[in-house]
Amino acid sequence: MFVAVSPHRPRRGFTLIELLVVIAIIAILIGLLLPAVQKIREAANRMKSSNNLKQLGLAAHNAADTNVECLPPVYIEFWVNPAAGHMYAGPYVGNTGTAFFFLLPFMEQDNLYRQAPPSQTNHTIYDNQVHTKMLKTLQGPNDPTASFQIYGWGVSSYATNYQVFGYPNHPWGWAWGCMGATRLATIQDGTSNTILYAEKRAGCQGFPNPSGGTLWAHGWWNADWMATFGNTDIYGGYSGTTAVPNTGAFVVPQVQPTNQNCERHRATAFTASGCLVGMCDGSVRNVRPSVDPVAWTAAMTPNGGEVLPSSW
Repeated sequence: MFVAVSPHRPRRGFTLIELLVVIAIIAILIGLLLPAVQKIREAANRMKSSNNLKQLGLAAHNAADTNVECLPPVYIEFWVNPAAGHMYAGPYVGNTGTAFFFLLPFMEQDNLYRQAPPSQTNHTIYDNQVHTKMLKTLQGPNDPTASFQIYGWGVSSYATNYQVFGYPNHPWGWAWGCMGATRLATIQDGTSNTILYAEKRAGCQGFPNPSGGTLWAHGWWNADWMATFGNTDIYGGYSGTTAVPNTGAFVVPQVQPTNQNCERHRATAFTASGCLVGMCDGSVRNVRPSVDPVAWTAAMTPNGGEVLPSSW
């Protein structure tokens, strides 16, 4: 008896058209998922940036509590003598450094601060190359220029509000006002209505070989130096000792500018969602690029007497 055995049939593979259809479907799915992943990543980065600003706000309050309720100056040099009428600097006298330098002990960087001890020698912040350090708390995760040194200097994605950390109306002019210091209790408009810090692009103009940037250890006020280095504050233009509206810091944040259009002393919105700012009361809020310029200027000035709209 013979048993019929069916002949072996070769398995049929995918045709080229079928493969192309599958690839097209996968590409469409990836295209649909990528924006969602990007939004999640952006939200996570903004949350991290918000936490950085909260840490900086807490550091400012702790520094003020420790130093007779006085915030550190935008910048000071060791030779400044407050008795000569330059400024009130309290315990910051005898050092050379920026506001961020004086905040180091209050942002878990006490060891770094101690590497540049107070002295009557030139540029204490430059002792032991302190100014070269890259600090995570000062690096904004949405800032593409925050991961590289500029001319060997450490950078920052955050800037101090010169109207608060400085002394804009110093009788000796804007430069001396850089060495001013402010007591939180003197902010007449209220700490919840006044900006303390704002996000700002770390590198500018031809990065990574820039002509300007936000160097956390550099606060020199001379215009020629700023054209080369930039510094850590945001401020408006000045006519004598009077701030001029709609200039510099008084212009609303720009959305992630190109290197060519980057303005060194203007806040930056790293995403279309807006620019994160730390307020003087320690809170953090988002400011949309569409913010009313009048409201933005009001939030920048601590003693302007303006009333901020609830939706600013």
